Amino acid sequence: MRLLKYSTLLSIVTLSLILTAGFPTIAGQAQAPVQEQRPGPPGTIRVQVRLIPVDVIVTDQRDKPVVDMKQKEFQIFENGRPQEIRHFSLQTFAVDAPDPGSKSTLRNIPSPELAPQTSRTFLILLGRGRHQTPLRAVDSLIKFVLKDLLPKDKVAVFAYNSATDFTTDHERIVQVLERYKKSNDKIESWLESRMRGLATVYGLKEIPKSFQPEIDKIFKSGGALTSRQVPPGRITEKGTIVRDWDLAADTFLRDSDRAAETDARKTVAEEIAEEGGPGSQIMLSLIRFDTIEAGFATVSLPFDAFAPMAGGSFQDLQNLFTCIEYLRYMEGEKHVIFFTGEGLLFPNASNAYDKGLVAMANDARVAIHTFQTGGSFADPEIVPTKGVTLPAQPRGSTTTVAPPPPELSAANWSRSFMTSTLESLARQTGGRATICNDIGQALNSLDRTTRVQYLLGYYPKDERWNGEYRNISVKANRPGVKVSFRHGYYARDTLRPYDREEFLAFSRISAAGGYEGDLQDVAFKVTTAKEAGSTPQIRVTLQVDAEKIGFRMVDLRHVTRLHIAIFYGDADGNHLGDNWKTVNLELPEDNYQRVMQSGIQYSATIPMKVPEQLVKVVVYDAVSDRVGAKLVKVK
Repeated sequence: MRLLKYSTLLSIVTLSLILTAGFPTIAGQAQAPVQEQRPGPPGTIRVQVRLIPVDVIVTDQRDKPVVDMKQKEFQIFENGRPQEIRHFSLQTFAVDAPDPGSKSTLRNIPSPELAPQTSRTFLILLGRGRHQTPLRAVDSLIKFVLKDLLPKDKVAVFAYNSATDFTTDHERIVQVLERYKKSNDKIESWLESRMRGLATVYGLKEIPKSFQPEIDKIFKSGGALTSRQVPPGRITEKGTIVRDWDLAADTFLRDSDRAAETDARKTVAEEIAEEGGPGSQIMLSLIRFDTIEAGFATVSLPFDAFAPMAGGSFQDLQNLFTCIEYLRYMEGEKHVIFFTGEGLLFPNASNAYDKGLVAMANDARVAIHTFQTGGSFADPEIVPTKGVTLPAQPRGSTTTVAPPPPELSAANWSRSFMTSTLESLARQTGGRATICNDIGQALNSLDRTTRVQYLLGYYPKDERWNGEYRNISVKANRPGVKVSFRHGYYARDTLRPYDREEFLAFSRISAAGGYEGDLQDVAFKVTTAKEAGSTPQIRVTLQVDAEKIGFRMVDLRHVTRLHIAIFYGDADGNHLGDNWKTVNLELPEDNYQRVMQSGIQYSATIPMKVPEQLVKVVVYDAVSDRVGAKLVKVK
């Protein structure tokens, strides 16, 4: 049950980077007093970064990098207005060995100085679909990681609801991909069997708990490479998407009589066609358009086909937003490699949602490379319509989007729409799209072209920092070359968290608080007890498994920091309040060993506001960047 109905507001605040007050901090394991004030994201220093960076990749007609471009050969436009290039440099990535134990670093702010990067960062997002068959895409990905990536390149894998840490140990990433390859078909079969019917549109679209052990086998098989279960990304357009999918389901129910009537008319038309009656093919074509018009809100799909595609697309969209959030403050050149079986489907023909995703990726300087791994598809439903010219839209239609052409089935029209979304997503973020092509060659080309790029910078002529999204366009004044670049940014003050850890803690806790299920990467037990008095209260007690907590050695002491948030609400999921605390531990060796055995104890009191109160506890381990979450009912 969702306790954080206000989490949508938290998401908007976080994603807009409107940062306000900080977290309270307590020492040791002292019990925390109740706090009624909700914290916002941590405090910041406002700095206006006026020099706008633009990463540009230039390739020739053979898709090879062009390395001899001059500054005068480039033009930059912002919202169609020419801009003066004030920074120009060529950046290349060499085959250098990484530092021992190298880890991905986070930056306090997107740097105001356009400094060259030293490595690339790849986040492999394995979306919904069967990726090994028919194109053996996972094998190609394994080769890419093992053979193509540079030694300093950092890489991580994200699939379903779990992810590895970023690492330069590419062999360990390959081991994860090998385990994924063995489990992919089984997990997809489970998910496909579950995602049917109206519950897919109206209900939850998260991974069922019963599937989690099989997913954990992929990510948690021992070794030095750590992994985590990741709460879904906070989709800024989520409300709109959910409303549109609900509307689509409503349309199916409301138009059931019309659908039955259409089927009856189609049966009559088919009987006429069998007898070879005059105009039978024209009648069949018009009936076909009636069917398309009736189901237009679902991109012309029958419901049995629409439901699983919609559910899978929703999960992939959540994970794409999650990837961008995790990469926003990461150093290095950032790329998401997104594998999907068929593409991304939305509940109507509008591109509003992928445009919102594009804007977030561009603002974070993340290029999204899309790979459609399901192969080409044949259309068994093509109806010959030779000699028949039909209008562009059904008669009486008010929609501004043309229906499928008569030579394509509704299913293939929807698949074409899904792949076109992939192409748009890649192109507008400076990435590459691979649709029904050789995956191995495409990955090799991706590696080759991202080793060399130009870094351009300009001071916008429009000095109004009003938070609006601005479009960027780059042109290369040389025949026969192609340029790839990020297509925009949000013109707002850059905000510097004075404590990066606090910023991440707020972001991770907010995401976990809004997540429907439990998270196990920080393991803990939670108990509740009612305390009588003039003001009834509830004592919440935690016992955190210390063996799964990250500790650092500082001056011969084991040091860690836990951020603990307790949210509480009624049985209907209405939020009633929350309590946020930070626990600092500095343990000498003997105390550390005792804590390893007994666990980390913590307790706090919250007000009892309703007879049947629900409590959700979120624990964030700042050292290992891990989250645990549990929902309990007060007894």
